[in-house]
Amino acid sequence: MPRRLLTAAVLLGILALTGCASTPAVVPSATPQPSVTAVPSGDGILRIGTLFPMTGDNAASGAAQVAGTELALRNILAEQTIPTQVVELIHRNSAGDLAAAFADLVARGADLILWDATTAFPADAEASVNGAALVALSDFANGGTPLAADEAFTARLKSADPGLAGTAGGAEAYDGVITAALAAVITADDGAASLTAGWSQVVSGSAVCGSWGACVLAVSETQIIDYQGITGRRS
Repeated sequence: MPRRLLTAAVLLGILALTGCASTPAVVPSATPQPSVTAVPSGDGILRIGTLFPMTGDNAASGAAQVAGTELALRNILAEQTIPTQVVELIHRNSAGDLAAAFADLVARGADLILWDATTAFPADAEASVNGAALVALSDFANGGTPLAADEAFTARLKSADPGLAGTAGGAEAYDGVITAALAAVITADDGAASLTAGWSQVVSGSAVCGSWGACVLAVSETQIIDYQGITGRRS
């Protein structure tokens, strides 16, 4: 099983973090919701676990999704302007020993887990995450319709992995990381409950933004944002 860990210091705006606590697993809704808050439970590190197929028939989409998450993190780094917090991407193989992959992400303290954009959500997934927020990428980004990667975004994905054989899921994975990081900014916490509470708030407002930097600027100006996604088709 591939065991890749990418750690980077990234901008999380006004993040004020406290001790860690377990919270119920929730699949965040893509539908705009009223602002809600949760008791801060983060530990200062936003750990985003991924479960994408790295072997088997869907390995090309898994590679595209890994590239999408790493591209999102690189873009966040490029647009940071104030003191940073640490974010970790922890990639695991959804096509291997899934129980072991879930257990490893839980053991590493994943705050949020992104599930493969090209395959169905496991029926028992929520019971396996031990309090982490859980997002099915196939559902949230465009209401279940795959996001198309145009020539420009395809080139950007290949800048993260020149050997890509496809792009399926790359845009969903990119938006998943950006949305999670914006949720942490909005709630000022990286805990699972705060990420779940902040997730819908990323698309609930009238301040339309299409990039990390523009969205964070709007949040810093106390605007309620509507992140449009890397393809402009985020639902």
